[in-house]
Amino acid sequence: MKGLHKLGLSITLHCYEYGRPKQDELLKYAETVYYYPRKKSVFDSIGRTPFIVKTRNSAELMANLCKDDSPILFEGLHTCYSLNDERFKNRIKIVRTHNVEHEYYAELAKNNRGLTKRFYSGEARKLRRFESQLNYANHILAIKESDAVHFKQYSNSVQVLPAASKAISENPKQATEAFFLFHGNLSVEENEIGAKWLINEVFSPLNLENKLKIAGKEPSPSLIENCEEHNIELIPNPSEEAIQALIQTARVHVFYSSQATGVKLKLINSLSSSGHIVANENMILGTNLEGLCSLAIDAKEFQRLIQNKIKAELKEEEFQSRISFLNENYSTEKNCLIILKLL
Repeated sequence: MKGLHKLGLSITLHCYEYGRPKQDELLKYAETVYYYPRKKSVFDSIGRTPFIVKTRNSAELMANLCKDDSPILFEGLHTCYSLNDERFKNRIKIVRTHNVEHEYYAELAKNNRGLTKRFYSGEARKLRRFESQLNYANHILAIKESDAVHFKQYSNSVQVLPAASKAISENPKQATEAFFLFHGNLSVEENEIGAKWLINEVFSPLNLENKLKIAGKEPSPSLIENCEEHNIELIPNPSEEAIQALIQTARVHVFYSSQATGVKLKLINSLSSSGHIVANENMILGTNLEGLCSLAIDAKEFQRLIQNKIKAELKEEEFQSRISFLNENYSTEKNCLIILKLL
């Protein structure tokens, strides 16, 4: 949104709020910001419409969208409840997809049991059906090439809009501290699974002198207990400033994902730092980032790589090569120009 504003676009932002307060800073970049409550009920899980879509349906939102004939950018499939509405027939409709949602939910189902497994399995089936709503989009912007191939069944106008990093063109290389960092939204199941796997399979057997720090929002009691048991430093709910400080000072970033879906934004963010990146294949599959990371295929390889990388800073030439690559391929400005051409 900052990038589009910088290009001179007038922006109206519509967003659902559930937990976060209203953010006055958004008014620096949007002419108007509308907030809608996301009302959730167990009854929303009944029927053919996916829960994540059905709970983002608002008559007030529709009324506000109909106040003018501006192009509409739908951020994620979950915002597309009204994509096929007759009132939008002559509007430019762009959908920015985050991943192939039904594949993501199918993977969540694999890692759960009981009612949670049934919910994720049901949601995956509903999302697979609902995905055909993308036929009503004028343009689809996929986050990576393999997703773009998938979405071409719905539109003749599909292109890759990469994940964008923060402005990094002038990032200087910084000195790092000898610790390992895993970060992410810890209330997201995929991130909790990754954190526990690294604790139990990689770090606990080694008993390293250098600390593993795990930072993120809303860690579960189970993860808190796991960290305490293995003397892992857990940093719950860090501020934006605190998490960025950790990212910039960590010597080695460790990433493990059980799912090869979407592009992990935390990986892009960490690549703009001065630390080494050690990740498993699922973190980078379908992206062009493999040349910037050290790939670990199993726990033993993770152990070998992290012990090697913690010994020395990232070389200056490696850092500059990484920054040049990100500026060329993950630029916010270039992304905004892609969107601008579609309007």
